Amino acid sequence: MSSILSIFFLAAAIPAMPPAPIGDTLPGYPKSPDAIIFEFTDMGGTTSSAKAKVTPESALSWCENWRAGTGENMQACAKAVLDSEAGRVYEASANCQTGDLWVDGKHYLFNGPDESSQFFAGYASVRDAETGKNVGMSNAEGGRELGAKWLSLCPMGLPYDVFPVQSTFKPGPDESLFGEYMGHNRSVMFHHEKHHVIVYSDPKPAIAGAIRPDTVLFRGWHVPGEWYSGVAYSFKKNCDPAPYLVSGHYQGGPTLTLRGKAPIRDGCKVVGYSDKGANANLVFDLAQH
Repeated sequence: MSSILSIFFLAAAIPAMPPAPIGDTLPGYPKSPDAIIFEFTDMGGTTSSAKAKVTPESALSWCENWRAGTGENMQACAKAVLDSEAGRVYEASANCQTGDLWVDGKHYLFNGPDESSQFFAGYASVRDAETGKNVGMSNAEGGRELGAKWLSLCPMGLPYDVFPVQSTFKPGPDESLFGEYMGHNRSVMFHHEKHHVIVYSDPKPAIAGAIRPDTVLFRGWHVPGEWYSGVAYSFKKNCDPAPYLVSGHYQGGPTLTLRGKAPIRDGCKVVGYSDKGANANLVFDLAQH
């Protein structure tokens, strides 16, 4: 990585981001048809904004999941869904630096991991900006979906005013080490659980020239024992880290795999993304460290 760009990456308030996930689902009420993102601007920035709508494919998928019947019945159901959704656009926006979120004309504030729900503890939560009250995690209250919208708009998780963007991370002198060690491709990693980052603790010798200890490999959000989502980085010596979106679930046992479309480079330049190759599947051995 060039020294000038290294300094920029360390000091920048707003990070470089991968391409927005056009075609993905904008999180919403779990029993409603999926609204598919067709426009996304400034993902991860101070004016991050997504627009989505129900498509013929998502309408049919909803009918197949929630309505009985086959063939013509499913087509009729899908048409009815599309008719009811005609002209409707779902929108959400956020300031990923400050923690502000706007959905359906209402203003919310990022509120960290939920600590009150029996079933959704650790999920990203929000509070009502006007009343200051936490939004509950039930389907009726919608807090879980609002938190998921925040993570779609701001995939690095914590607002930058709370946790600044850094290429390396280790706790300050007054912070204790909280998390777990894990193995990754013969390097020793550490997951700082409170900050939702995974760093290289002891890079293997083959990559030591490109990656130093405490370099951030992943930043985003995780729910212990359930799932991860966020931004990972691909590294190449003398090049800037290349970000890409990843996600994964615990599958039981000691292994965690985060998957995403990893950058393809021509020299240092990123020329595309692919779900093939080693960087598209980041495998962590929780029993190896």
